[in-house]
Amino acid sequence: MSEGQKRTVALINTTLNAVGPMMNYLRKNEPLLKAVPYLDGYLLEKINKDGGVTDDTMGRVLDMIVNACRDGAEGVILTCTVMSPYQTALRQLFSIPVICADATMLDQASMRPGKTAILCTFEGTVEITRNEYFICCGRNGAKKEADMFTLSDAFRAIQAGNLEESNRLIRGKITELDEKYDKIILAQISMSGAAEGLTTRHAQVYSSPRCAVEEFWNAVNGREAG
Repeated sequence: MSEGQKRTVALINTTLNAVGPMMNYLRKNEPLLKAVPYLDGYLLEKINKDGGVTDDTMGRVLDMIVNACRDGAEGVILTCTVMSPYQTALRQLFSIPVICADATMLDQASMRPGKTAILCTFEGTVEITRNEYFICCGRNGAKKEADMFTLSDAFRAIQAGNLEESNRLIRGKITELDEKYDKIILAQISMSGAAEGLTTRHAQVYSSPRCAVEEFWNAVNGREAG
C-alpha cells in the first residue's frame, strides 16, 4: 500500500521517551497508518516544575494539535499521561478525533471485571492514573479498586537510556503479579515495549498503544459510517 493510501494520525508528545515505543508499535502492527510525531520536549519538565498543567502548558499542547490539523491529520493521539483528565474537553474543541492514549486504555480496562494492578515507573503519574481509572470505573459501573506499584528502578533505567533494562524490570514485575491479578495495567506509554511478545498465565496486560489505535480506528470508521 502506498503512502497516499494510508490514514494519517498525529502523535502529540511531551517527552521523547514516549515517541519511540509508540512509533515501534505502529511500525510492527499498523501498516495502514502513517504516524506523524509532534514533540515539545520541554513540556513535561515544565509541568513538573509548575506542579501540574497550567494555562501555558495547555496552550502549548493545543498549538501542537492545531498544527497537526493544519498538516492533514485525521486524528491525534496524545501520549502523555498527565493529559488524560482533559480528553473530554479536548474532543469538544476539534473536528477530528482526539485520543489520550492512557485514558483510553484505562477506560477499556475498567470494563473488564477482576482484580487490578497498575504499574507506574514515574511517581508523578501514580495519583493521576489512579484518579482517572476510578473515574472510568464509576462511568462503567465497576468497583473503584486498584493496587498501585511504582517501579523507580525502571524509570531510572529509561532515563539513563537503557530501555532494555527498563523493560526487563517491568516484565519481572508483571510475572511476579500475574497469578495475583486479573488485569495488569502499564500506566505510561514508555512502558509498552515490555508487553511486546510477553505471555502471561492469568492476567490480561493492558498497554496504551494498542488501546489508542483501536480507538482511533473506531472513531475514523464511525465518522465515515455516519
